[in-house]
Amino acid sequence: MSDLATIRERLRGTSGRTFWRSLDELVETPEFVEFLQYEFPRQAAGIAAALDRRGFLKLMGASFALAGLGACTKQPEERIIPYVQQPEGLVLGEPLYYATAMPLHGFGLGVLAESHEGRPTKVEGNPDHPASLGATDAATQASVLGLYDPDRSQTVLAAGEIRTWDAFLAAVRPALAAQEPKHGAGLRILTDTITSPTLARQLRALQQKFPNAVWVQYDVDGRDAVREGARRAFGEIVEPHYRLAEAAVVVTLDADLFGRGPARLALARDLARARRLEAPGATPARLYAFECTPTTAGAVADHRVPLRASEIEPLARRLAAAVGVAAGAVPAGPAPAALEAVVRDLLAHRGKSLVVAGDDQPASVHALAHAVNAALGNVGRTVVYAPSAEAAPQIQLEAFRGPPPTCASTRRSIGSGSARTWASTTTRRRASATGTCRRRTTWRAGATSAPSTAPRRFSSR
Repeated sequence: MSDLATIRERLRGTSGRTFWRSLDELVETPEFVEFLQYEFPRQAAGIAAALDRRGFLKLMGASFALAGLGACTKQPEERIIPYVQQPEGLVLGEPLYYATAMPLHGFGLGVLAESHEGRPTKVEGNPDHPASLGATDAATQASVLGLYDPDRSQTVLAAGEIRTWDAFLAAVRPALAAQEPKHGAGLRILTDTITSPTLARQLRALQQKFPNAVWVQYDVDGRDAVREGARRAFGEIVEPHYRLAEAAVVVTLDADLFGRGPARLALARDLARARRLEAPGATPARLYAFECTPTTAGAVADHRVPLRASEIEPLARRLAAAVGVAAGAVPAGPAPAALEAVVRDLLAHRGKSLVVAGDDQPASVHALAHAVNAALGNVGRTVVYAPSAEAAPQIQLEAFRGPPPTCASTRRSIGSGSARTWASTTTRRRASATGTCRRRTTWRAGATSAPSTAPRRFSSR
């Protein structure tokens, strides 16, 4: 306890209201100041060097004065040179719009890019594209910045140095010729998720020439759990397509429907349409969100139930058992209070309900969600399953883990730098463990150091 005499002396010299949180703070004892400097350096600076209102206004006035002096600097003259032959259809000051697509996990999001004199300045959704329907999100709006990224690669690189296509061909031809007797046993091809038919056809032609070569696809925030869950439920990798506009009850299991996934913008429009009352007596769709991380779906949900990450799968098993699905051993213990009401709502809306599992949930949760939708009669109504649009559907982590190559002497990377970084580290780790690899050639063609979701190139012609 601080000395009362010191406290009275300190209070006697103050006027007006004074606030403190402890007597040590009021007296500013050496122990308190030392503790504050160690724990909260910014707050300690204010106590160590107190500044009154008059001094603060002086400093601010001087700062504004100096800022005004900086504005008096005469900028160098720049000449505006007009077009010698102005491109047809280009009017200075008038924007041009180009229909393009922003790739994400191999799927395209239709956008309209606004361009001024050949420079893209704005990205908006394409109202004629089914994936965007004229809407965009924060990532799409920010994608235009990737076109002006100074680290964006625009040439062929090898070992961090700029090379030409001729140099690439001169290096790759002998390496591929050396693989012909082994039918490509030492060739590894690493790409992002591929949905382009043209690129897939070229890669398959390369695999026909080198049947022992390995083609691996990888995305940093991939959807392996979605693929594995579909494979467990249907025996093959299929892609679920949700129809929220036809659903009266939607239950999400840690699923960010409107923030992630190639159909996020279309799903947001569908939910808005399902909640719109267009006929007398109609009821809006209800959304229940069980999640361990705040999502955009939880933000607009009618009922949001926060759970621990470890509680999502037990909840999915209880939900599946309640609608008549053999979900294995149902976990013991109390269930969330809202689960009973959710089950009643789902059973009352058979064929017009939907259960969606999040991309980050394990494959078992996805398989349970598929089984629940099938038990409720939702398949073909609120959810449709179609063959995957990927050129070679695969569980990407399984493709990395086995079988491990004994010697990957030549590796070709096509796509995002994140996949190359992850796979390069994995390959080196395996090579050091086996001690068999002695040479590896790595080239990358016109790719960015980080995945870019912006269109590759714009032209004013």
